[in-house]
Amino acid sequence: MHALPLQTTLWWRRYVLCKLFMESFTWLDLFVRCYVLCAAFVVAVLVGCVPYLLFPGLVRLWHTLKRSKPTFTAFDIPKDHVWPTVDLVFAAYNEEAVLREKLASLQNLDYPMDRLTVWVGSDWSSDGTESILAEVARDMPNLKWERMAERSGKSKIINYLVQKGQADIVVGTDANIFFGPMALKHLVAPLVLDSRTDLVGGELTYRGLGQGDGYKSIATEERSYIGWENRSKVCEGELWGLTMGVEGGCYAIRRRAFTPIPAGTFMEDFFLTMRVFANGKRVQHASLATCTEDVSNDARMEYRRKVRISHGNWQNIFRYRMPWTLRSLGVTFVFVGHKLLRWVLPIIVSVAVLYEFGAGLYYQELALLAWNLVTMGTFVALLLYPRTFLPKAIAKRIKPLSYFTWMNIALIHGLVQFLRSPRNTSGVWQPTKRNNQ
Repeated sequence: MHALPLQTTLWWRRYVLCKLFMESFTWLDLFVRCYVLCAAFVVAVLVGCVPYLLFPGLVRLWHTLKRSKPTFTAFDIPKDHVWPTVDLVFAAYNEEAVLREKLASLQNLDYPMDRLTVWVGSDWSSDGTESILAEVARDMPNLKWERMAERSGKSKIINYLVQKGQADIVVGTDANIFFGPMALKHLVAPLVLDSRTDLVGGELTYRGLGQGDGYKSIATEERSYIGWENRSKVCEGELWGLTMGVEGGCYAIRRRAFTPIPAGTFMEDFFLTMRVFANGKRVQHASLATCTEDVSNDARMEYRRKVRISHGNWQNIFRYRMPWTLRSLGVTFVFVGHKLLRWVLPIIVSVAVLYEFGAGLYYQELALLAWNLVTMGTFVALLLYPRTFLPKAIAKRIKPLSYFTWMNIALIHGLVQFLRSPRNTSGVWQPTKRNNQ
């Protein structure tokens, strides 16, 4: 056996060393990728558990142990008490399907009619909305309405109507929100009996769940989610006066606490909530101030509504620099635990998925990349469209998980929409299709 020349041996050793060196980097890269994916998974689980399980669970436990004083109701006010004047305001755009019932619910309120003025702004409605307003106004002397000079959007109309009124308290609502007979008194009561409270949100529930195909409807999941959300708001309000957000279709605010809503704002309720916190005042949730909303059974329409809500939330954070302009640690704690972590969760998951696919392309792991695309694509398709690919019995069981996934996709979609929208957006909106349309 002949020995290799010395020069060949040296080159061979160098080749082996270089190969081992490069393989060590390959294994290092693989380790880093696995570590990043595992870390992203753990972070996503923690971020998801905090706002949906841990934070509300701790808040409710603390509320039970502390036995906080319940929010004031209309039953706590003496019968001979003179109720404050109220301006109830809402914008209407092509709402003929629900407007008669809306106005009827306001006429049936157990509130002194001489202390209540209803202001409606028609945002250039092209259906029978204005005919209904003119007809009802003849028998409802405290109803005042105007047609806007141009398409204005909800925020601009609310500012205009609030400026027109002079009442002590402003109540914001929507055309498809129907008040229970005692709702207005329960909504106003905390403002009457607690000078530290400047904003009160009502209890919004969904109706119309029996209409249409219940199997295809997502209204049941909406009702479950909002019921769970309302309970958390009650606890936050009674513990600290920090109810994190009121419903835009059912809230009462002192006139002196009302801040003009910036043009183009999509979520004026969240904006007003944070402005009240910034002034050091309390926000409460009145669980007896029950209102019902005619929520759409159409999943596509509800998805668009959630995208618009997400758009408005990101708008409030970045455009108006909230809550970073606040100086309250308590507000920041509740905001992060209740809201912000929910909005961040889909971002973390999206980044992790994109990182894995990007790494596969970078390292040219085409077979692994194809496998990931097929498996993940199949899983996502089954999760997002269970009634298309799965038996009806199984699809019904995973509908809540499908609803949760679509909700998080809407959060991402709303963020993208916000980033792409011009800064001077008008805020003009298209209302969600009503169930009886």
